[in-house]
Amino acid sequence: MIDAHHHHWDLSKVTYPWLESKGSKRFFGQPDPIRKNYLPEDYRLDHQGFITNSVHVQVGCIAEHNLRETQLIESYIDLGAPISGIVAAIDVGAKDLSQQLTRQQYHPHVKGVRHMIGKSPDEDHQLPTFRAEEWLYGWQAISAQGLTFDLQLTQKQYSDVYQALNQVPVMKVALCHFASPWDQSDSGFKQWQQAMQQFAQLPNCYIKLSGFSMFTHHFDLDKFIQYSLSAINIFGSNRCTLGSNFPVDKLHMRFDQLHHAWLSLLHLLNEKQQRDLSFLTAENFYSLAN
Repeated sequence: MIDAHHHHWDLSKVTYPWLESKGSKRFFGQPDPIRKNYLPEDYRLDHQGFITNSVHVQVGCIAEHNLRETQLIESYIDLGAPISGIVAAIDVGAKDLSQQLTRQQYHPHVKGVRHMIGKSPDEDHQLPTFRAEEWLYGWQAISAQGLTFDLQLTQKQYSDVYQALNQVPVMKVALCHFASPWDQSDSGFKQWQQAMQQFAQLPNCYIKLSGFSMFTHHFDLDKFIQYSLSAINIFGSNRCTLGSNFPVDKLHMRFDQLHHAWLSLLHLLNEKQQRDLSFLTAENFYSLAN
């Protein structure tokens, strides 16, 4: 089983402002319980051998430590951590983006990059407004380097981002965390489905079935199955991956609960779909065999 979206951090080596602000309340919950190192051994103790391979995704360190975070994960790999891919942190709008990409790609396990566009309706104002012309330049540079892009956005950004992605058909993009379905009412679910049907028209667009507990601050198995089956129906299993988002989602659930949820979902699928979600889609998207 490949976990296509998880995190590690060592607070003595890399600085994460969002994690180190005691008592703060964030869109994903209150981070005090996870304000401690989360190393490969901690992750292994959580998943108990269920995960055999994984993709590490950047998790909001200060810009000066973007490369240091990648170097830290590479050091874990050197020591035997079964991480086959790294999604590194970059600043898409920076003038030195090309140099950033080159420096990140010097590290052999870097397969893609991430720079968040949206987080939540309450926190999006803290991020720069999405302007297509600025992001297109960055996406074209990322595509030219053969890197993937992990895309985290919110509902109000769907239309503008979709129109922009139409202009970079070669860049493989993964919508993180179900594309952030904050409104999970019946009408919200229908609106999410309509938006995902639009994104799925882009053959280079994939979706991660991950981070589901962030939006309600608890884990609802029935809702997870509902959204997962809908995503699989819309995108196809060959464009869907499973991600734990640990240890962030650890705020609201144990890994054995997630394990049970994944197995419950896989039980509803045919053999090909099971193989896609379990490992094939992640391998293909991130070129993990290369």
